Amino acid sequence: MKPYLLRLKPNQDIKLELLKYAQERNIKTASIVSAVGSVSSMKVRIADGRTIVSDTHNREVLSLSGTLINGKIHTHIGAISTRMDVFGGHLMEGCIVHTTMEITLLDLSEDVQAERIFDSETGYDELNVIDI
Repeated sequence: MKPYLLRLKPNQDIKLELLKYAQERNIKTASIVSAVGSVSSMKVRIADGRTIVSDTHNREVLSLSGTLINGKIHTHIGAISTRMDVFGGHLMEGCIVHTTMEITLLDLSEDVQAERIFDSETGYDELNVIDI
């Protein structure tokens, strides 16, 4: 296992930057361990798998968790506004850093092989851990 600590800057897209970072470092299997920072806008998908919701309030990120597997990401984000309302869901392109975003990734590539394969029960590409 190898930890990585990265900082995203204003106006960067969280999802795109995470995927780019993993690709540049050949990270095949990783977990998002922690994240702190703020966003100026968010775009998330909710649990029905179809509905995309956007928000343009500055928010502090409360959580960012998920996995990166072979260039695919399954990550959820939650953030709070100055009005103390929480907004979140499945991270989509369009979650834009406001001031900063510090993210800790744990590269599991040496210890875990995984893939995403279609699951007819859920209708999504789901995590499949390969025994090594």
